[in-house]
Amino acid sequence: MKNIKYYMMAVSLAFTMTACDDFLDLRPQGAENSENFFNTSQNGIYAVNGAYDMLQFDEGSGPDGQWMAHHHDFFIGDLISDDAEKGSTDGDLNQLFQLIGGTANAGHSNAEVFWLHGYWGISRANFALEGLQTATWDAELRDRLIGESLFLRAYFHWYLVRMFGPIPVFTASVKPSEFGKVNRAPLSEVYAQIAIDLTRAAELLPERSQYSADDAGRATKGAAKALLARVYMYQIGTDRYNTTVTWEEVYNLTSDVINSREYKLLSNYAELHETENKNSTEGVFEIQFSQSTTEEAPGSTGTNFFNFQGNRADDSGWGFNNPSASLYDAFEDGDPRLSCTVYGENFNNGILYGSVKKYKRAEQGSDWLNRKATLATKPALAKAADRNIKVIRYADVILMNAEAAYYTGRTEEAINQVNVIRERARNSSYCKGYSDGKNSFDSRPESPAKILPSLSGLNGQDLLDAIWQERRVELAMEQLRFFDLVRTGRFLDAMENEKETERAAGGKYEEMYSASVNDIFKGIKGKLASKCIEGPNGNQVYVLPIPLAEVQSWGLEQNPGY
Repeated sequence: MKNIKYYMMAVSLAFTMTACDDFLDLRPQGAENSENFFNTSQNGIYAVNGAYDMLQFDEGSGPDGQWMAHHHDFFIGDLISDDAEKGSTDGDLNQLFQLIGGTANAGHSNAEVFWLHGYWGISRANFALEGLQTATWDAELRDRLIGESLFLRAYFHWYLVRMFGPIPVFTASVKPSEFGKVNRAPLSEVYAQIAIDLTRAAELLPERSQYSADDAGRATKGAAKALLARVYMYQIGTDRYNTTVTWEEVYNLTSDVINSREYKLLSNYAELHETENKNSTEGVFEIQFSQSTTEEAPGSTGTNFFNFQGNRADDSGWGFNNPSASLYDAFEDGDPRLSCTVYGENFNNGILYGSVKKYKRAEQGSDWLNRKATLATKPALAKAADRNIKVIRYADVILMNAEAAYYTGRTEEAINQVNVIRERARNSSYCKGYSDGKNSFDSRPESPAKILPSLSGLNGQDLLDAIWQERRVELAMEQLRFFDLVRTGRFLDAMENEKETERAAGGKYEEMYSASVNDIFKGIKGKLASKCIEGPNGNQVYVLPIPLAEVQSWGLEQNPGY
């Protein structure tokens, strides 16, 4: 991984501006500049690594010196869903309640940082692409790097469109003459550009097995196809003007990844989210992290993702993103995956990694904390952990394939694919360190044959519901639930049910959550609906506010409700 331990490179070259003044036309002698930077393959690698670095960017000083605060994917994917509670104390980062409850305004700080992060990533990818197009060194390496840059440009456009809806699309560095003159592109155009980039990336990129160990974590052919399948699934459910993308394409893309035999499920689900299993056979695309000597950008190579979600009571983190009661109840009796998803005082006697921990319910949003975001030991620098973040794993590809098989009339194939996931779970252990005094994977269900039965015989809506349910528990707390709810048209009802109805007098969770938090969510369905754009078949697509400065500087149309 030595070649892909990302760092903040000096990319001021990406923002060179033309001018008629003669002194600006002087060329430094014997120095690198925007015209000769890509004369060497090593600089080409550096440029692409600089684009990867934006995936890793947690917080710190950005390329323009502007501070970029917290913007973890779980702020959206988990918290704005029925799977998670904000967590920590009620007053800590309470602006997240505004995103969750639909009361944010156009100046919301978290939305602004997501916007900045996405466009910084696009800018770096475009810089790399523009330089690589004319590079004359090793054609095979050059084309691979072009493929990686296209993947990253697509990734960051996807990152933005799923949160903001129609967005400005940039396929080249912004010229001074274009400033303030680029409009938001319609959803179909944004998705079309993402598809163009990912399709070309898949043609240029090698398979995972063709990379050396030093290049683990780089975009692959399989990653490009899997990401495009995910994008298509979301487009089908959110773009009311889509007339071209079908479930058959999702089925073909995911089948290609499956048939490549480049990936396989780990035999034990419990091993997936431990640090020692970076870039496992199940990892289709992971954001890479390594031990760091500093906690913030531009120098950090670690992540604050895990510290953000650790247990406040035992000083292992800040306590955010707690699994909800609704998610806890979603697991079938005996499912070992529950132990890998939650931990807490009222679960398994409070044991974590083989010992009983301290807990303080007043510093949690629910009875549980996120087991997938725990570390066996606290890193020397709390905000610089070296565990990867899994963006796409093979189980997700199988479940995408199952859903596509359902929609294309391949019922038995859909059932078989879901059963593959359930069989792995059935035969997995409980989480590492489930038993007191043992930090190992030795604890297993006593009668696995009696849990997670086969789904054979299901059809129609029952089968579709089962596929969605399997996605929920298999991929729980992996930043995907919000997007699954939105694309399937279940978002508003799910949020109303979990955040309001079941917390009211007589509800299942009446006693679990504080009255002050419950009051925040009164009338949540209407508040969220007011900030939605219309999708296909009446589906409502929740979007974040376009940052006020961007609306004013570029003349962009604001999203509804802001």
